Amino acid sequence: MALLLTVMVAQVIMRYGFNSSLLWSEELCRYLLIWASFLAMIFAYERGEIAALSILANALPRVPALMLAILGGVLSVAMCATLAWYGYIFAGLAGSQPIPAFSFILEDLFGADAPRAPRVFWVYVALPLGMTLLAFRIIADIVLFVRAWVNGQSLQDLAHLGGTSL
Repeated sequence: MALLLTVMVAQVIMRYGFNSSLLWSEELCRYLLIWASFLAMIFAYERGEIAALSILANALPRVPALMLAILGGVLSVAMCATLAWYGYIFAGLAGSQPIPAFSFILEDLFGADAPRAPRVFWVYVALPLGMTLLAFRIIADIVLFVRAWVNGQSLQDLAHLGGTSL
């Protein structure tokens, strides 16, 4: 986020202060925002900032509430796995071209002997990576729910202990 903010401020200063623009800044900011969004999603889940419907789970007795939480976790992991799988396929199919602004910069710096620019694949791979990390975090919650079931705890007990984000 610091790099994103620095590049944005530099672009504003260049554009309005020097009446010149950084060719690559908007593209870099877009890619940094994509990566930040998919990686920050895990922190949002951890803090309970992702939308959840807990009304039913709070109204149910202990065992059905835990069963519902486990089922919801399993379905969420399945959705994350599906998004990660197809996101990786998409990254492979659509990510073969070089990053445009990066290519321009390398050509300006090195001329005809410029090294190849990284592929757009590395931008698109943020989705499968973020979904995979989120799936692992949800699996940790599923394990917590199963342990709570075995130990006679409820979802409310876990929430008071701060052990779950759901």
